[in-house]
Formats: sequence, structure tokens, C-alpha cells
Amino acid sequence: MKKKKRDTKRHNIPAAVLHWMLFTRYYLLQFPLLSAFFGFLLLLFAAFAFLSPLPPIINHHNHSLQLKNGAKAEESTLSKETSSFRVPRSGWRLGRHLWSSRSSKFYYGCSNASESFENVAADRRKNSDRYLLIATSGGLNQQRTGITDGVVAAYILNATLVVPKLDQKSFWNDSSDFAQIFDVDWFISFLSKDVTIIKQLHGKGGKALNPYRMRVPRKCTPTCYLTKVLPVLNKKHAVQLGKFDYRLSNRLDPDLQKLRCRVNYHALKFTDSILEMGKKLVQRMRMKSEHFIALHLRFEPDMLAFSGCYFGGGEKERMELGKIRRRWKSLHTSNPDKERRQGRCPLTPEEVGLMLRALGFGSDVHLYVASGEVYGGEETLAPLKALFPNFHSKETLASMRELAPFSSFSSRMAALDFIVCDESDVFSTNNNGNMAKILAGRRYVCKFVFWVLCTAVCSEAISRTL
Repeated sequence: MKKKKRDTKRHNIPAAVLHWMLFTRYYLLQFPLLSAFFGFLLLLFAAFAFLSPLPPIINHHNHSLQLKNGAKAEESTLSKETSSFRVPRSGWRLGRHLWSSRSSKFYYGCSNASESFENVAADRRKNSDRYLLIATSGGLNQQRTGITDGVVAAYILNATLVVPKLDQKSFWNDSSDFAQIFDVDWFISFLSKDVTIIKQLHGKGGKALNPYRMRVPRKCTPTCYLTKVLPVLNKKHAVQLGKFDYRLSNRLDPDLQKLRCRVNYHALKFTDSILEMGKKLVQRMRMKSEHFIALHLRFEPDMLAFSGCYFGGGEKERMELGKIRRRWKSLHTSNPDKERRQGRCPLTPEEVGLMLRALGFGSDVHLYVASGEVYGGEETLAPLKALFPNFHSKETLASMRELAPFSSFSSRMAALDFIVCDESDVFSTNNNGNMAKILAGRRYVCKFVFWVLCTAVCSEAISRTL
């Protein structure tokens, strides 16, 4: 019986199709004007599509570094196989929404201490016979992270904090001390309700107080500090924590996280001379354009070597970056293909330019680039400058005389870049490093303005397209 029903349905299909065709013919005959109207629209659309001109294009090829290295065999073969693709000169998004967000008005900073935290902090500051010193490490923004965590560590240990000592001996070789980069008096007074801070350690009874030197594990929790550091602090009265970077856990209660925000985004204010020069750079960018993008471009040889990635420079690149990699004995043997597949490679200048163009920023947009020594020099930057001809840096905006007080000090130059990036309409980066993280957080907490970070997914997508 079931089989019979299926056969009946099968025979009804042609009949249904025939019925539909007859009905459609009848409908069109009854409404000829409607049919003619839709036919005219179809022809008009086809004519418009045929006659419209194609947008102007720029051709780009994969791995621009290959051009400077004499076209090695394997790279030249890869370059020939890679086809060019079209990149529009203008952005596809127009209007205010490219530079701002409607949602920003719904956000507000929340770093103020709770009433209970303030009361506890007031009682804890009475005990001042314990002193904590920290020695930061790394570049300006890595040290900034260490200073922030140092204040929180001093609160956890109920200790008086001595103004942190900056790293003057590492790769950056900057002799600047804390007071030459940050406003030390503001730092002490702003945090006076949270932690007692002094400028230097004084001895007792005419005797010098030599701090006991030790290190704490990375991501050390409050319990870790109380069990590992506090007993030593009670015994020695003064402890210096060395190589203090990322030595505090991110898993803290809200009041301690708010203290972190108060230190990083409010207490750490640059000196007047740095702020004045930074504001001049911002003003000169505003004179050129109402809106601008700031790009923090990390493409220095040491950073590329540390990443373990390959950027298309042939055997010359492999030898140069491999030599630098040998500085870090703890680095594992790199697998460049795997690193890129997993999105761990910093974008090249060209890839960043393509990303910004895809987001809707046209060639008329003004771009401020904050960077150190770019591996490959001008030839590496050429594709980015072709995409964004309005290319600026502190060196192009200010004279050598104006930059003289800062140019010999990498941290002071980095501070100038920090100010311009902070004041930009859109901030972007090719690598999720210390400066990118701090600026993203600051723009969230204080300004609620755009920042663009190309994630692992974006990095992998661009590398496949090129």
C-alpha cells in the first residue's frame, strides 16, 4: 500500500510542473505592464554593470623583502608563482563611523578605589619599617608593567616602596632614571592613599641599609608574595626584587586590579619636557589632517629573530636572524611554517597596510608610524608607503634640534611615540607587544576610542592571500 502511494506522488510531479507553467503564462498575460517593467529594470542593471569603469588598482607581490636580496632561487620561484591581486586606492567605508564608535558613550573608567579598600589602605600605611625595591627590565613599556606590578606588590606586602630603578644595562642601553622619564612627585602624591613611596632608601642610626636581593617567580600570586617574600622582608627589612617583569599574577581581586589601573593610566605621567614635545607632534599631525592613524610597527631585527618566523629574505635573512637568535640560549628551535600557520608571526609593513586598506582606510589617510630600526630599511617600508603616501614619523615632524634632548635615549623617544599613539584617532599595531597592550587598555579606560590589533586569524588570512 505504501509503495502504491509513492508511485502516485511520482506521477503527480510532471503534472504539478505543467500546472505551474500554465499559471505563470496566464499571470504574465494578465499583467503585461508589470512584466515589461521588471524586464526593463533587468536590462538597465546589465547595462550599468557593463559600462561602469573598474576601480584603479595597485599590484602587490608576496614577500617584498625578496626584491632586496638578489632574488634567491627558491624565493624567485615563489615570487613567479604568486599572482598579483587588486588593492583599491580608496577605502570602502566613509563617514564618521570609520573614526569613531557609537557605543563609546556607554563606557566609563572604573579605576577608583572602593571605600573598603581605602579604609584598609589607610590602616596598612602606618607600618613603615619594611622597604621594597624593584629593578625593572626591558624597554620602556615592559618596565612600565614592572612599575605597575611593583606598586601592587608593595601593597600586598604592606611595605614602603622605593621609587623603582629602571633598566640601564640591557639591549636598549638607556641611562635614563625614573625622574627623567616620569614625573616622580606626581607618582608619589597620586598613590599616597594606596602605598607609601619614597625617593631613596635611607639608613637607620647612621648605618646604611643594604637591601637583600632576590627574585620571585613569574605570575606570582598574592599568596606567593606572602609566603616567599614577606618572611624575608620581616627579617631583612629591605628587599630588592630583581628583573621585575611580569612577576605578578593577572588573577587578582577587583580592588587590586583597580590599583593596577590607577598606577598605569594615572600615576605614571611623563615629565613636562616629554609631554610638551609629544603634544607638538600631535598638533603637527592635526594640522595635516583632522583624523590620523598611529601605527606601532615592531619590525626590528631582534624582535623578528625572537619570533622564529621567516619573512621571505632568503638565506641572507636566515643567517642574520639566526645569529641574533643565538643570544637567547633558552629559545627552542624555530619552525617558521608552523609559527605562521598558528598566527604567531608579526605582520610585515606591507601586510599591515593591506589590513588597514581592507578595513576601509584609503590612500588619502595620514599615517603616523612609531618604530625603531626596521629590518630591511626603506625597501621594507616601500610597500606601506605606496599604500599610504601620507607617511609620518617623529623624525619627519620635528627637526633634529627639537629631538636632540631625546634622540640619544631610546626610552624617551619611545615615550614621544606613546603620546602620539595615545592621542591618535585610530591606533594599530603589527604585534601584540607591551606598548600595544598598555595603549589598548589606556584607550579603553580613558578614551574609549578605536584601536586595531591584527589577531592570529587575521595574520594567517593575510599570509594566505599574499
